Amino acid sequence: MSDSHREMTRTVVASEAPLILAVDTTSERGSIALQQGSELLAVVGSWRPGTHSQMLHEDVDFLLRRTGLPLEQIALFAVAIGPGSFTGVRVGIASVTGFAQALTKPALGISALEALAYSTGMSGTICACRDALRGDVYVQLFHIAPDGALRALGEPSVMRPETVVASLEDQETLVFVCDAAAPLRASLADAARHRGRTLVSYSHAPQAARGWMLLERPPFLAPAVAALAARRFPEGILLEGATLEALYVRPPDAEVRWRSQSHPLPD
Repeated sequence: MSDSHREMTRTVVASEAPLILAVDTTSERGSIALQQGSELLAVVGSWRPGTHSQMLHEDVDFLLRRTGLPLEQIALFAVAIGPGSFTGVRVGIASVTGFAQALTKPALGISALEALAYSTGMSGTICACRDALRGDVYVQLFHIAPDGALRALGEPSVMRPETVVASLEDQETLVFVCDAAAPLRASLADAARHRGRTLVSYSHAPQAARGWMLLERPPFLAPAVAALAARRFPEGILLEGATLEALYVRPPDAEVRWRSQSHPLPD
């Protein structure tokens, strides 16, 4: 593990609820979570730039060995389908599809932006952002009810930080959670300041939302993917054969180049 770091947390619960294995490989901070009903059993997190395809199955095996559970007992597989790293998204979807097909088990795709919003543990209006590179962010607005029910308030899109802030000026109370490095988070704060808003940063979610606030990104997304999958998994109903489609939001660079070469823009 010279080029990676792995950590695991574990909670033991006694329950007959369905076991859910959730995978997130949409960023360098990959993770796998094992959940039983509404209880999180264990999380394996890793920092591996560009090596999820090599180590994902090893991490799944590590988690199951440490919890003493065979893969055959998993009732539902869940995976973050993007947006994020194009390669990472494909790796996660391919792996989870393989597990589900091999074991004839259902598989469910969860948006990484949904998982990011849900990871806050807060209710109200949540703006989830992720680094989309080139100074852009993937962004989507959600409402989370006090009981945890999540509802999208729009479609995911790609914007500049200043455009994100301008589009949300009518929101008096707003929670930003931004999965991005410090410079992009600072760009959001600067854009808010230019609009006369103070974006207050918090390392942990406060008890109540007031004004505009910016939360630290969660260390790993797989627990939120598992939690959302648990809420959406209809007990006793199988979803075998469900197609997992990637949520790219914008096309990969290779596709853009192919389109420009195949269908050049008129002069």
